[in-house]
Amino acid sequence: MNPPNDLGLALANTLQALRAGVRVLSSSWLGIAERSGMVATEQLLFLLAYRPDRTRELLGDGRAPWWTVPDLTLLPGIARMVAAETGAPLGVTTPIVGDGVGTISTGTPFVHPRLFEPYDPRALLGIEPRVILTHLASARVITAVAGRLGHRLDPEQTRTAVAWVKSHAYRQGHAVIEETDFGDYLTSLTVPTPRTP
Repeated sequence: MNPPNDLGLALANTLQALRAGVRVLSSSWLGIAERSGMVATEQLLFLLAYRPDRTRELLGDGRAPWWTVPDLTLLPGIARMVAAETGAPLGVTTPIVGDGVGTISTGTPFVHPRLFEPYDPRALLGIEPRVILTHLASARVITAVAGRLGHRLDPEQTRTAVAWVKSHAYRQGHAVIEETDFGDYLTSLTVPTPRTP
């Protein structure tokens, strides 16, 4: 089975085909194929492997779809190799293998990440969670990143840093703030400048 992904439904259609009894599927890494692509191998493997109970229910015959369960921790590395070889971009929002998987950059997800993650990226994909600094950063995120960089901010410095992060993201034209830039800013914010006579 090889449904095109013209409407972004290749994964849903492939899962439905499995439910209907199809047992041989076609896929391609990152969904790369002619026309608009086909179901992405990494997405299909992940959905079939990370919840074996759901897969058995989907297949309806009590059997697993493979003899050896795939090692999902290999998916991100393979996807990066495919992206590098083909020039296909891996974006922040690319499911399962994108740069944004396992990242936290704002409020409540920072405090309670499991409420916002459908799965544990560390346990299933070997991706260590990381806090990144973006224009959406809350005061908690700002102080956590500052602390990681060796700076302790008081409430006023935190408010000033939040404003800087938002304006810096706007000035540079993309959301993610490099930690080196933020570190340079924090040094000027938290270390008094010597007075000149």
